Amino acid sequence: MPNMRYTLIFIGFLLTFKALSQGDSLMYSKDFLLNEGLYLTYSDFRHNWPISKEKIITEIKKDQIDFYSKLIDEEKINYVERNGVNDVVKSEKVWGYCQNNIIYINLRKSFFRIPLFGSISFFIATVDVNAYSPGVNMFIGAPVQVGGTAPAKELREFLLDFYTGNIYEFSTDKILELIKSDSIISAEYSALSKKKKKELASKYIRMYNEKHPIYFPKN
Repeated sequence: MPNMRYTLIFIGFLLTFKALSQGDSLMYSKDFLLNEGLYLTYSDFRHNWPISKEKIITEIKKDQIDFYSKLIDEEKINYVERNGVNDVVKSEKVWGYCQNNIIYINLRKSFFRIPLFGSISFFIATVDVNAYSPGVNMFIGAPVQVGGTAPAKELREFLLDFYTGNIYEFSTDKILELIKSDSIISAEYSALSKKKKKELASKYIRMYNEKHPIYFPKN
């Protein structure tokens, strides 16, 4: 029922605007309890409005610690929509999920834990890269100029903008762009050397997050 879902999302945005305009929202802190379940969309995540475990239709035992990991490994997930209608979604389309108050985000069909969460979130993901493999000339024992690409995996760092849902590959330039609304923190970070910017990146992200907390609408 895609039309119903879009209608619910639109209503959700209206309620969020109303809630925030009336101060009817909750500030996120280390003691904040996130609702557990699947975030089908970015909007679900922003509203702390996941599909709960009880609404998921599966033969996987729901009391298992790795329930969500096993669920995400399935090609499709069956669940009961908020209007009571059964629906299905491809696992690769799920935005993420929350378990034990920790958020896991979908990036390129795999799910990764977000250890640093706030206005600017930081996480590490394993991504596929093409490593050039030129081959070797067996007679001289040296690489040749022709060959193909060999698939490889590489750990990379990413940033998530809470208020837009945009995901960026980590860079100090991107951090500067994301914190530019705070002139004091931005100026201090900008004055650091290139080496120090990398070494102290998480410190300045935390500083920014502490000064600019995020809010979830009250349910």
